[in-house]
Amino acid sequence: MVLGACIPVTAPAAAPTPTVDPAIYNQVPDTTLYEAGACMATLAAPTPAHTSNTLAGPPSAEIPPGEYSVAMTADYGSSLWLMLGEVAVPANWINSNSVTALSGACAASDSPE
Repeated sequence: MVLGACIPVTAPAAAPTPTVDPAIYNQVPDTTLYEAGACMATLAAPTPAHTSNTLAGPPSAEIPPGEYSVAMTADYGSSLWLMLGEVAVPANWINSNSVTALSGACAASDSPE
């Protein structure tokens, strides 16, 4: 005689909902577009990368150290985000706090703090 134990099947836990940053969510940023090479960002360390719809949330990828052309900036007042032109979409946005240096057209007006 074989006896089997009934083990209830548990559903996998749902992924937690990311916390929404009210300073960014449903806000329209001030944006600036740059020609290729007009604004350059230097990253000294691997940098968290975001998609345009996950800014201020968990990163989607990581960008290696190096110098990158900035295609656009999005200034939300409380944070400045940079879209890197040489990084494959969708995860090509970084927070300006991750930038070691900006040079070119964006150096004076959008410098990270």
